[in-house]
Amino acid sequence: MSGCSRRQFLTGSALAALGGTLALAGCAPMSHEEAAAKKREAAAGNDKNADGEVTAIGTGMGKHGEFTVEVSAKDGAIDRITVLDSRETPGMGDVAMEKMTQAIIDNQTLAVDTISGATLTSMAFLTAVGSALDAMGESADDWKNREPAAWVSDVELPEEADVVVIGAGGAGFAAAITAANEGKSVVLMDKMGVFGGDTALSGGEMAVPGNWIQVTQGIEDSPENLVSDMLVGGDNKGDPELVAIIANGALDSANWLTYEGGVSWKHDLMQFGGHNIKRSIIPITHSGSEMTTKLTNRVNGMDDIVLVDNTKAVELVTDDAGAVTGVKVENPVTGDTSEVKCKAVVLATGGFGSNVDMRVKYNPEMDDKILSTDSVAAQGDGIVMAEKIGADTIDMEYIQTYPVCDPETGALLYVGDVRLENHGILVNREGDRFVQELDRRDVISNGIKNQTDGVAFLLFDQAAADETGLLKQHADEYENSEARGVIVKGDTLEDVAKAQGVDAAELKKTVEKWNQYCADGKDPDFGYSAEMNVIGDGPYYLMACKPAVHYTMGGLHITPEAEVLTVEGTPIAGLYAAGEVAGHKMGTNRLGSCSMTDIYTFGRIAGKNAADYAA
Repeated sequence: MSGCSRRQFLTGSALAALGGTLALAGCAPMSHEEAAAKKREAAAGNDKNADGEVTAIGTGMGKHGEFTVEVSAKDGAIDRITVLDSRETPGMGDVAMEKMTQAIIDNQTLAVDTISGATLTSMAFLTAVGSALDAMGESADDWKNREPAAWVSDVELPEEADVVVIGAGGAGFAAAITAANEGKSVVLMDKMGVFGGDTALSGGEMAVPGNWIQVTQGIEDSPENLVSDMLVGGDNKGDPELVAIIANGALDSANWLTYEGGVSWKHDLMQFGGHNIKRSIIPITHSGSEMTTKLTNRVNGMDDIVLVDNTKAVELVTDDAGAVTGVKVENPVTGDTSEVKCKAVVLATGGFGSNVDMRVKYNPEMDDKILSTDSVAAQGDGIVMAEKIGADTIDMEYIQTYPVCDPETGALLYVGDVRLENHGILVNREGDRFVQELDRRDVISNGIKNQTDGVAFLLFDQAAADETGLLKQHADEYENSEARGVIVKGDTLEDVAKAQGVDAAELKKTVEKWNQYCADGKDPDFGYSAEMNVIGDGPYYLMACKPAVHYTMGGLHITPEAEVLTVEGTPIAGLYAAGEVAGHKMGTNRLGSCSMTDIYTFGRIAGKNAADYAA
């Protein structure tokens, strides 16, 4: 049963006494045309039907722009909340609104806890519902002062299972599904109120040599070619054996996502810095949430997996011989604690990019002055728990920043992916290029840090916007960024330069030079490594960007079988790790799109070996 259907059934049961129905965000989304019609109907204020039901419209500003809700009430009680239009992250923002809807209607209060992992959306949702209440003549402030409530999962945590997987991002889903397909009972838990982790927040691009799009485009590639790129890109500090496993498992993992997970892909490729060829496939929505929402649905349809949120693993339980035999957990919402006994554990808890203290411990340069692209969940929990039972760590000082991030929030700027589709140039405040736009992430990040104000600007034209489609694909991000002045649009180079405080005369010279390089087919300044596209006629776009912490290369030391090693170099019986929590794969620097290849390849390896161990 899908997660959407299950929640509709549970909510309908809970609300039977109220006689109401709940329109759940994400289950049957209203079209933009229907939403616009609803807004027009409500433009004059609230509406009261013959049965005495009052409806009103409210708005909130979420993570991905403004959204609208319709609230219906009868006799002073809310009986329906419908999300009319929203671009919040699928599987995260929509799920948060769904859960909060249930809590609001069940308890008739706006004093509802936000959903961890989707706090901005939660707060905006409460604002939207509150504004609708005000519009219908209720007092939102009065509703906020009512008895507090929180959404509590109805899923009962089993006392035991064959395999426990900690962390419901891409690696966790891959491990759980694989172990269940081996006939094992599985608990897949996440400490947040939503599933997906950093995978859902990513662009989802995946490095896959020999993929079907390369074949149709006549691009010759191989796993060995990817191995070479990854090792060189990480300054040959990664483990060649682990890297080879990732590269050789890439195509099989992509096919697994397609046929086991139901993931759809764009008919296009991207080339990230450090790759010598176009090889990265892209989810149809250009977002990792395409993967995690589909995998959530897959898991909810499997009888052998219990998927539970708001369940934080706090300790790994071992026997006298040091083998892992269970997990102690707590519910961050209720404070309840318990233990799940098991035969094997897979750690898929991600990195520690959002834990400033941990970052500084291993790399003092990565202090709180540097923002992070990561989920708030990226606290290094799995690493700390494993260390307490003797696990070894490796490469912890290697922390990557992503160069093209929002200067104010640290969020990834996906509109900036025009750069990865061979369009645009990076300039500084002086209007000059200072780096090769397709160089490694660490090289570009360090280059930006050395510029005036530690900021760079990505310049591209309307042709680039139209050809890539990224402004439409990420319209929410573009509108939000433009409203805050992070990106500006203008008819002339002078217009955009003036708006961003960039030297207009020098910028114009830089563009003229770049266009000549394009005509010559060679970049003598920085050696541009792919097809070069001119910056033509306006309108133009100039986007400010700064580096933000994006990935921690270090983590638990693992074997090629995903077993976690002790400080002495022996495997800890029953303990496996996959994804960013496991180190020594990327060296000093991870190449873009290799994380997805890693998490699904090693996630499946960890799940299979955990299942075999639990036999």
